[in-house]
Amino acid sequence: MIFMDKSKIMSILKSVAIILVIVCFVSFLRFQSADLSTLPTDQQAYYKDSNGLPYFTEMDSYYNLRMTQDFLDYGHLGDTINNGTPWDTLSYAPEGRNAEYPPMIVYVTAFLYYMANMFSNMSLMKVAFYASAIIAPLAPIPAFIIVKRITNNYGGTTAALIVALAPNYFSHTFAGFFDTDMFNVVLPLFMILFFIESIKSSKLAYRIVYIVLTVLSMVLFSLAWDGYIFYIAMLIIFMIIYLILSFVLNIDLIKPRKDYSNILSWFVNQKEIFSIVMIVIIGIIGLGVTNGFGSLIDAPFELIGLTKLQSAISSTAFPNVAISIAELQIPNLLSGGIAGAFSANAGGIINGVGGVVAVFGAFTILILFAHSLLKLRSYRTGKYANKKPPKGKRESASKVKESNGTFISNAVSNIDSLSDVNKIKRETLLYLTLFSVWILLSAIAVTQGSRFIMVLMIPLGLCVGLFVGYAVMYIRDKLNDKNKLMVIAVAGLLLTFYPIIQTFMVFYPLYKISSTMSFIIPIIILVAGIGISALLIYGFKDIKSSRFAKPAVMLILMFAIVSPTVFGAYQVSESVVPSTSDPMWDSMTWIKENTTNVTTLTSWWDFGYLFEVASERPTLFDGGSQTGIRAFWTGKAMATNDTNLSAAIFEMLAYSGDEATELLDNYTHDSGKSVEILESTLTLTSEEAKNRMVNSYGLTSVQADNVVNLTHPENPVPVIFVASSDMLQKAGWWTYFGSWDFDTKNSSGYQYLMPQKPVKMESIGNGKYQANITNLEEEGIFHKTVITKGAENNTTNATTKTVFANGTPVKTQNNTTFNPFSINKLIVIEDNIIWKNETINESGNYTLLVMGENGTYTSIIMSKELENAMFTKLFILTGFGQKAYELVHMEEGVSLWKISGINTLKNETGSTNSSR
Repeated sequence: MIFMDKSKIMSILKSVAIILVIVCFVSFLRFQSADLSTLPTDQQAYYKDSNGLPYFTEMDSYYNLRMTQDFLDYGHLGDTINNGTPWDTLSYAPEGRNAEYPPMIVYVTAFLYYMANMFSNMSLMKVAFYASAIIAPLAPIPAFIIVKRITNNYGGTTAALIVALAPNYFSHTFAGFFDTDMFNVVLPLFMILFFIESIKSSKLAYRIVYIVLTVLSMVLFSLAWDGYIFYIAMLIIFMIIYLILSFVLNIDLIKPRKDYSNILSWFVNQKEIFSIVMIVIIGIIGLGVTNGFGSLIDAPFELIGLTKLQSAISSTAFPNVAISIAELQIPNLLSGGIAGAFSANAGGIINGVGGVVAVFGAFTILILFAHSLLKLRSYRTGKYANKKPPKGKRESASKVKESNGTFISNAVSNIDSLSDVNKIKRETLLYLTLFSVWILLSAIAVTQGSRFIMVLMIPLGLCVGLFVGYAVMYIRDKLNDKNKLMVIAVAGLLLTFYPIIQTFMVFYPLYKISSTMSFIIPIIILVAGIGISALLIYGFKDIKSSRFAKPAVMLILMFAIVSPTVFGAYQVSESVVPSTSDPMWDSMTWIKENTTNVTTLTSWWDFGYLFEVASERPTLFDGGSQTGIRAFWTGKAMATNDTNLSAAIFEMLAYSGDEATELLDNYTHDSGKSVEILESTLTLTSEEAKNRMVNSYGLTSVQADNVVNLTHPENPVPVIFVASSDMLQKAGWWTYFGSWDFDTKNSSGYQYLMPQKPVKMESIGNGKYQANITNLEEEGIFHKTVITKGAENNTTNATTKTVFANGTPVKTQNNTTFNPFSINKLIVIEDNIIWKNETINESGNYTLLVMGENGTYTSIIMSKELENAMFTKLFILTGFGQKAYELVHMEEGVSLWKISGINTLKNETGSTNSSR
C-alpha cells in the first residue's frame, strides 16, 4: 500500500514537472515577440514608445487597454454613465456608444496590474502588453490532463503543445497582442476537463466539486467572450446524442429505479444524468446572476446568429464592413499547396492544426474509438461483465498502473481482464461522442469565418494527442520488428526535418550564418538523427535489450507531429512587427497637445482605437463602430473627386453622425435615394439644400428642415482627417465601400501600386537616362515603371512593363507581351512642376504618376478612378489642387488635415461657421 502511494505520488510529480516545462516553453515563445528580432537594430526604436516598450501588434489591444484604464479610473467600463449604461464617448462620435463588453480581460489585467505594482512600478500598458503571454500558456494544463488520463505523458505533451501553439491561437496571444483570445482556449478546456471528470468520478463529493468547477469555468468564459454559448450548446447536444447512442448500443447508462431505496438515492447514482442536471440548474443560476437572466433568453438567438454571419454580411442596403475583416473571411482548407500540407500556419484549416499528418492522426483516433466501441458491444453480457474475473485472469497491480487510462487498448486486446466492461463502454462512448460532436460543430462554425479555426483546433489538437498516445503504446507494447521501428524513425525525422529547414532558410540572417549553412545544418541534424536511431535500434541483438531504442522512436514520433506547430509558432514570434510606429503615435500626441478637446478625428477604421488612446479625442470610425452607413460615407469622402463634398461629409458625420441618413431613410424608404439627396445637397448652402430637397426630391418643407438641421450645422465640429501610408494598401476596401452601388448592392475596389523604393536616374548613353522602379512583385513576376529622360526639359517619359527576375518580358499564350497595367494617363511632376498630364491610351485602366526631385524618381500606378480622389490629392500630392483641407502637421508616412475655415487648433481665431 505504501509502495502504491509512493508510485502514485511520483506519477503526479512527473506530470506536474512535464506541465511546468511545457508552460515555461510556450511562455518563452510568446515573450520572444517583444524582441523584434527580425528588425534591424537601428530600426527597432522606431516601433517602440518612449519607455522602450514595443507598440501593440493589433489595434483591438488599444481598446482593451482604454477600457481597463477606464475601469481603474471610474470603476466601470467607458468614461461615463449614460442613463445607467456604461458609455464610451470617444468611440463612434458624436453620440458615442455602449461600453458594455465582456469584462474578463479588464478584470484580469487590472488584477495583474495591482499584483505587479505590489513589487515594482509597472505601467498599465506594460502589464497589458504581456498579459496574453501570461494567460494563454495556461492552456496546456487542461489539455495535458485530459489526454494523459486517457493515454500517457507522450499523448498529453503532444496535445498540450498542439493546443497551446496552434497558429490561430498563438498568433493572437503572444506578447503585444492584448485581446480576449487569450481566454478562448484556456477556459473551454478547463470547462471540458471538469465536465468529463464530473461524469467519470465515482465519488459523489468529487462529482459535486467538478460540477461546481464546470459551472465556474462556464461563468468565467461568459465574461470573456460572447461566443461562450457555443460551448454550452455543444455540451447539450453532446449529452442528447450520448444518451441516445447509449440506448442504441445497449449500454446500461441508467440503472433501474427499483435498485434504490428512494428517488434521490437513484438520482445521485445516475452519474451522467446527475451531472448534466446539476450543471444545468447551477449554470442557469450562475449565468443569470452574472450576465442577467435576460441574457439566457437571448442566448439561443445569439447562437443562431453565429451560424448566419456570412448571410448577414451581404443582406444590408449599405455595404457591410465585416466583409473586409480577415477573420470573417471563409478560410481555405489548405494553404501553400502540397508543401503547405506539412506546415502549420494560420492560412488554412489543415495548417491551423499542424498539417495533414496531425489531421490524419486526429481522425484516425475517432475511427479507433468507433471500432473499439463496436467490438466492446458484444461483451455486454460476458461472464465478467458485472463482477471481477478470477484471480488467474486478473492483471497485476503493476500492469494496471502501467496501462493507466488505456481502457480502449485493454478492452480490445484483453477483455477478460476487465472488471467492469460497461464502464469501459461508457467511457469509450463518452470520448467518441464528445470529440465527434465538438469537431462537427466547430467545423460548421469555421464556415462562418477563419476566426473559428481556433475553436476547431481545440478538439482536433486533443485527438492528435490521443493519436500519439496510442501510437506510442503500440510501439512500446506491440512493435518489436527492428525494420519497422527504423522506418518509423526515418519517417518521423523527415517530417521533423521539413519545418527545421524552413525555419533556417527564413531566419539564417538572424542566426548570422550563410544561406548555404542554413541548408547544411538541418541536413546534418537529419543525418545525425538517423544515425543515432540506427545505432540504438540495430546496435543490440534483441530490441528488448536496448533501453533507449523504443523511447527514442516514441520521442521521434511525437516530435514529428508537434514540430510543424512548434516551429510555426517560433517563426511567428520572431517575425512580429508592431502595427504602428513613432510617426503615428507622435501625430496623435501632437493632436492632444494642439487641438481643442472637441476636435473629432476621422480616417479609415483600422487605427481608430489607437487614435482614441493616444490623442484622447473622439473618433468617427473604429473597430467597434463598423456600421454600413459610417463605412460608406467615410469611404465616399476619401474616394470622391470633390474635396468640398468630402469635407462636407465629415462635417455632417462629426455633427450628427448617422442621424441625417437614417432620417432620410425614414422619409424615402430607399437608402440609395437618401444618399443621392445628401450627395447633391451637402455642398450647397442650407437654404439651397432645403430648396433642392423640396423641389427636386419631393420632401416636405418640415422634412427638409429636419434634415438640413443635421447636415448643415451653424457651428461645425472641428475635424481632422488622418492620412497615412497604410491606407494606400487598403485602398481596395475603402474605395469598395465608398463606390457602393445601392441598386446592385455591389461595388468595385481600386488600388495604388506603390514603389518599393525611390530610384536614381542612371545614364544609358547618348545623353539619355533611365530608372527602373518595381511597383509590385508577385511570385517572381515584377511589375515595373520604366522612366526615361533626355538632356532637355519636358523630355521625361514613362511606361510600365511586366518582366521576370532576369528582365525577360512576360508573354501570354499567344506570345504577346503581358502587362495588366494598361496606362490611361501619364502625369509627370519634377521639382514640384507638372511637366506632363496627358492621356496615353483611352482604353487604359490606370494612371501613372511619376515624381522626381534632384534626379531621384518614384512612381505610383493607380486605378484611374483614384487620379483625382481626395486621398490622392491630400496624401500623395500634399494638398495640391484643392482648398477644402489645410495641412496642419506631418510626420513620416502620416499627415493631418483640418477642414478649412473651422477653428481646430488651440487659440485659433477665425470663422467657425460652415463655409457652405
